[in-house]
Amino acid sequence: MIVKILPVQIPVFWESIKFCAVTADEVAKEFRQVYLNELLQALLSDTAQCFVRLNDRRVLVTLMVTRMQIHKVTARKSLQIQILYSLEKVDAAEWDSDYVFLRNFATKQQCDSIIFETRHERVMELGRRVGFKEIQRSFGFNLT
Repeated sequence: MIVKILPVQIPVFWESIKFCAVTADEVAKEFRQVYLNELLQALLSDTAQCFVRLNDRRVLVTLMVTRMQIHKVTARKSLQIQILYSLEKVDAAEWDSDYVFLRNFATKQQCDSIIFETRHERVMELGRRVGFKEIQRSFGFNLT
């Protein structure tokens, strides 16, 4: 079962959030402090939300961070999954159950959609499993 961590509970989970965030988002060392400061501020102010799954021994199994986004042109509201990180293998049926929870949360927030970006095949597979469709691809070219 997945649960939402309240902003006042963020300090208790902060070390785990930091680990999952910099690993999942592949944040370079030189940018970690700025990245983590922004993330902490967003979580404490509830502009980002943290969800966790704990096992029967109340040990962290999965962590997810979401944010609300409003499209600049259409003004449609989306729930963006920023971070999805699992510390151990999770049964596909549990992911399905978590998706229902997330979908209900997004609906209560009056979102029109749920979105995520990833380059990790397993996360793509989990998304496709519950009905996500690829909507675009990003490409980059480094000049330095």
